[in-house]
Amino acid sequence: MAKKNVFTPKPRVEKLPLAVRKDIRDNYDSKKEELEAKATELLGTKFTINFDPPEVWAYATDSTSSAGSIFAGYAEGFVSGLKSYLEYYEDLGKDYFNKAVTQSEVTLNANPLGDEGETITADIKDGVFRILFRHDKLGYNQSWLDQSYFSKAVDAVTTETFSLKAKSSIEKEWEENYEDLTKEIGEILAIPDVVLEPNFVEVYAALKAGRKDNDWEASFGKAILAYFQDGLKYNLTSAGFKDDDMLQEGFAELVTSKTIKLRIVKELKTGYRNEAFLEDGVLCLQLKADHWYYNVSDMGDNVIKLL
Repeated sequence: MAKKNVFTPKPRVEKLPLAVRKDIRDNYDSKKEELEAKATELLGTKFTINFDPPEVWAYATDSTSSAGSIFAGYAEGFVSGLKSYLEYYEDLGKDYFNKAVTQSEVTLNANPLGDEGETITADIKDGVFRILFRHDKLGYNQSWLDQSYFSKAVDAVTTETFSLKAKSSIEKEWEENYEDLTKEIGEILAIPDVVLEPNFVEVYAALKAGRKDNDWEASFGKAILAYFQDGLKYNLTSAGFKDDDMLQEGFAELVTSKTIKLRIVKELKTGYRNEAFLEDGVLCLQLKADHWYYNVSDMGDNVIKLL
């Protein structure tokens, strides 16, 4: 196997040429304060753009020109990406970002991955948001820094219980719908005070431990809602619970806690993808981590067999 080349950062330029310094002054420094003000307004805290021209300009090529425009382009790309990120994730995204970027600062750096680095990407290191450019692509794709780069950088360092993507999905999917859903399932079962327990913390931890990917995080809340709505509610309705006193009474006699709980298990008792299972008066909707968000409509199709 070929040995990977280790990227060695270039030394800083000891003194930038006069033409470069002038272009930076005229086309970057003149805009920097306004761009910092926009970032500050968006984040609700004083924010600094801290690019180091002598360090960055070491990667300029013979064909590279307009130094000021290049630095301004990265700064403008950052502010634009930050805006789109906050438009999508709103106050939750602001909270996660500010907690992760504790230094309230953005820098511009060569990607330490060297030849394996993307043309542009971002990360957060030591509380600083870093725009990372590939060493031989300075000035390329500056406007590509969209909200996905921000959320990925934030999630890589967050110390919150849930990733930003997962928490956002909980708020947008589950929290906006669960009250109506609880009422509907309560009417079907004739249990007005039924409790739907999404079990977020345990389910999230089990998925983090049991899956190699993290693609599921962006739809975490949506998937949990689906297991209750497109699975359980659908199957209770199909089985005729709403109009059958005997089924309703049988359910109430066994599910004494009036609680329906989602959980991840290592092995299923009966189902192939998922199953309903009674335990200590709780109706458990359970599945294995590697079957997450599969065959959602099957969840709860065996409830009537438990009565």
